[in-house]
Amino acid sequence: MADIRKRTGRKGTTYQVRYPSRTAKTGYEYATFDTLKEARAFTENLGSFESVPGGQAISVVEAVDRWLSICEKIGRDGREKVEKQTYNEYARRAKVMKEYRWTKPLHELEQPDVVAFRKWLLETRTRDLARRCLSSFHSVIIEMKSEGLIKSDPAAGITIKSGGRYEEEDGEVVIPTDEEVRAIYAAADRMAQKNDYMAEVWARYRPLIYLAGFTGMRPSEYRGLSWKGLAGGQVRITQRADKTGDIGPVKSRAGRRTLFIPSFLIEMLEAWRTDCPASAQDLVFPTASGKPMALVNFRAGAWDPLMKEAGLVDEEERRGKTVLIPRYTPYALRHYFASKLIEGGHDLKFIQKAMGHSKIEITFNIYGHLIRGREEHYRESAEKLAAQILGERSCGEFVANTLEAAE
Repeated sequence: MADIRKRTGRKGTTYQVRYPSRTAKTGYEYATFDTLKEARAFTENLGSFESVPGGQAISVVEAVDRWLSICEKIGRDGREKVEKQTYNEYARRAKVMKEYRWTKPLHELEQPDVVAFRKWLLETRTRDLARRCLSSFHSVIIEMKSEGLIKSDPAAGITIKSGGRYEEEDGEVVIPTDEEVRAIYAAADRMAQKNDYMAEVWARYRPLIYLAGFTGMRPSEYRGLSWKGLAGGQVRITQRADKTGDIGPVKSRAGRRTLFIPSFLIEMLEAWRTDCPASAQDLVFPTASGKPMALVNFRAGAWDPLMKEAGLVDEEERRGKTVLIPRYTPYALRHYFASKLIEGGHDLKFIQKAMGHSKIEITFNIYGHLIRGREEHYRESAEKLAAQILGERSCGEFVANTLEAAE
């Protein structure tokens, strides 16, 4: 029986798995991981993989093709079929996955085989593409497991951290402070008042920035938002715009949700509606020609200048020149919104629904470090509850006996 032990040393906290081994003299072997999630995933996948009943064993290449076809024609895990732009990206990743020399059929893969695949990805591709390909490979495994073609997930816990400037070294999202978010809103206000041209441009961007911060919507969601989704102080999310601006349904059923917005923002949006360009898709934030905004244009035309105006840029040396890099991406406002929900004491299920996450694990993986950071608050709540029930009674008394005596 395997067990997990928490170790704390000079290099920080790690998690050691002790598991039975016939080859070890002591009868046990050990594996060390940086996170508890990885350690648990390892214990869940211990042992050899046996062929599934019915002789349905398939190759990894066949599994990748099967996954890609499901994404295009059916939609995986109960989701909608992927959009053309997303399918093209998945096809690019599938090509990379099939280029690797897989020496075992899918059902015989073990964790070391996936680790070797990760190593090959990092050696032959950019870090970002390697991370995306490994993530999609995990999706392949999950889909094949749901079909009963494999019994376990050898890719569980094996990841590639983005290493981007928008994440900490431990992979946790970076969330702007209250002061920084106020600076973002103040900068949006100033941008809308600089001159006639900026006033016209930022009549659209200003309410968009406020909407993003007060709803936690994804950039694709507010770029694809239609006016019929705004009514009665609520915003109903049913569609999104991909990177190029094509409109389609949200990625999952969980993405369809209704959020409340404050009254001042309702007034701001109504004021913008009078100047909003006509759009065949009835978009709230279309371009001047009525088309959906492309993400790259939004970042270059609005977000990056906003970061500079707010003073949220950092100097970085690139090719011998000092350049200013935005400290945050547009997702920062979404992360900030989630952090305020957590700070407000909302439970994980409520936060999952508000953020549009298809699984609770996604919520915890992204914001778990914030939830863990409230452990002291929960401890204080427990003490207050005990004081309300027991009053001044001794902490050494057995609770059941104390309550019985008080009746």
